[in-house]
Amino acid sequence: MWYEWTLPASDAPSPRGRRRRLALVRQKVDKLYAEDRWAPARMIAVSLALGLLSLMVIVPTALLTAYVYFSNGVPDASYVEHRKVFQSTLFYDRNGQLLYEMFDPKGGRRTLAHLEDLPPQLVEATLAAEDPSFYDNPGVDPLAMLRAGLQNFLHGGVVSGASTLTQQLAKNVLFTPEERRSQTVERKIKEAIFAVRLTQAYPKDQILQMYFNEAYYGNLSYGVAAAARSYFGKNVRDLTLPESAMLAGLPQAPTDYNPILHFDQAKVRQAYVLDRMVYHGYITQEEADAAKAEPLHFADQTFPMRAPHFVNYVRDLLERRYGHDAVYNSGWTIQTSVDLNLQQIAEQDARKRIAEIKDTMNAHNAAIVAIRPSTGEILTMLGGLDYWDDSIQGRNNMAVAPRMPGSSVKPFNYVTAFEMGYVPSSRVDDVKSCFPVAPNLPAWCPANFEYRYNGPGVRLREALSSSLNVPAVKLLRHVGPAEMAETAHRFGITTLREPYRYGLTLTLGTSEVPLLDLAYAYSVFANDGYMVGVPVPLPEREMGMREYEPVAILKITDPDGKAVYQYTPPVPKQVFSPQAAWLITSILSDDRNRHFTYALGGDLVIDRPSAAKTGTTQFLQDTWTVGYTPDLVGGVWVGNTDGEEMRQAAGVISAGNIWHNFMVDAHRYLRVPPRDFVAPPGVAYGPVCGEDGWHVVGKTPICYVD
Repeated sequence: MWYEWTLPASDAPSPRGRRRRLALVRQKVDKLYAEDRWAPARMIAVSLALGLLSLMVIVPTALLTAYVYFSNGVPDASYVEHRKVFQSTLFYDRNGQLLYEMFDPKGGRRTLAHLEDLPPQLVEATLAAEDPSFYDNPGVDPLAMLRAGLQNFLHGGVVSGASTLTQQLAKNVLFTPEERRSQTVERKIKEAIFAVRLTQAYPKDQILQMYFNEAYYGNLSYGVAAAARSYFGKNVRDLTLPESAMLAGLPQAPTDYNPILHFDQAKVRQAYVLDRMVYHGYITQEEADAAKAEPLHFADQTFPMRAPHFVNYVRDLLERRYGHDAVYNSGWTIQTSVDLNLQQIAEQDARKRIAEIKDTMNAHNAAIVAIRPSTGEILTMLGGLDYWDDSIQGRNNMAVAPRMPGSSVKPFNYVTAFEMGYVPSSRVDDVKSCFPVAPNLPAWCPANFEYRYNGPGVRLREALSSSLNVPAVKLLRHVGPAEMAETAHRFGITTLREPYRYGLTLTLGTSEVPLLDLAYAYSVFANDGYMVGVPVPLPEREMGMREYEPVAILKITDPDGKAVYQYTPPVPKQVFSPQAAWLITSILSDDRNRHFTYALGGDLVIDRPSAAKTGTTQFLQDTWTVGYTPDLVGGVWVGNTDGEEMRQAAGVISAGNIWHNFMVDAHRYLRVPPRDFVAPPGVAYGPVCGEDGWHVVGKTPICYVD
């Protein structure tokens, strides 16, 4: 046959033998051609057919084997939805102003956005620059991959990726940052496999939305919503064309094109994106030129936290309630109770007064808390003048730091006495007196402010309003330190836990109390003995202590907009006799009662009915003023964070001045009309203890404190 071409075995592989063999082959071919001229053609056709058949079997088998091998480690498309991703927690004030974006520093910022919330020019810029055929391709672009493969082969390395947006999404979902930086064939194949699976499983719009939420834009910003805030300080829906083009160009090289670090390179990339938008017909050349020329205004890159002491307070609450991971990675939106505008008013008033007295009084810091008594909501928490000022230890939150409150705790002594039958018209001798402390120790002789005494028969309403120490100590001797502490706990104070350790000095404020607790406790006076707030979680509740606490969080929503938590004011809880609580209001709201210590019409009087009490510690380390109207409680602390003594300081001229200005400004801002305090049922004004005054109906008054 024509295909049996076998040379004699005796031919040796020598030059001469090879020549003989070739000659023999030619003879056989010539003979075969002479017998059948189409034989060589049939031979070639058979060879090609066998080769093509081999390819048809081998290539698919090889591709199938490679697919099985590489897809073994590629998850199902649903993995993109079910995997857990970190997300930022956003803190807002009660009016929707952003206070802070909190994120895990090991991850980054991320806030999920919906495609319909993105400006059209951002979507168009991204498609033009990254994947013009996005809506037509199957998740990969075969022609682009072929072109990239040829370029990589010619250059002996990876110089072109040809990744579609879907492949970029796959890369971000499947691989760690370190793996993404490694340009390996295996990674690219897995990326392509997952991209195809995504395209088969999800609509294109959903894939595009996933991409915008996954892409890394640099500056610790994952997703375009976080990038819009990080670079431009605005919501993503408000991005302009120049800003959109700038962000659209970042995912290719987030560090190299970061406009904060490399502005010139970023502008070149922005121009490229705008040119591609022109090429694909999204914008005109005139629009592109105008966008290139428009100046960009970037957000302040310093630590962007407003009301920082309050934000940290809320963060601690969340961590205690929900855990660290929920706070940093759940993507929650926290609507807090604070009013940022009111917070700024508080800061301005405090800064102004401290600037006036810091040199003469050596007072360098102040804190303010404002609470709405009808709901228990914290409207203001200024923990210090400047969170970033290390000279005043600014990061310490003086709104929650326990400090000696001075005479501002005296109302809890007096209200306990009123519950026992004493009335504001009861009298006490304000004369120098000494009290035994312990065997073999000298007696303790308290003194009034400036060491002045006002003689016998001082009414309790005058003693409390004028902040007289001797009458307060004599009253506590009848009331009992433990009973006063119990009352304070019912009103919301969480300290004063060792009353017998302090003895009769407890009424002078020798045991530390946080400003927030004190302001919240005064809200019970404003509510005539009723407390409103958020229930204390059962694991944290203690017998004899408050069951409600101040409200800092109004609502928590998850990334899908579902409510995780919503504050609804509960039924007010009566924690003390409304009549006894109101007697305190009647005393602290009557400026005439202060005549022993204060001039009429001073800083404790504002432009509407109000009740207020000052406090000053013995060594002038802390000064306080806490007061309220029916609509707002305000508490102010002035001092030095490190406890350094002040000079010539008194509650009324330091904290009192700030309290006055803040309460006037706050009510004006809140647009709350003046309201009178209204006595609850069971309280009457009439003859008692030999003169007219307020008393509890049906209760026999105790008219004298011995």
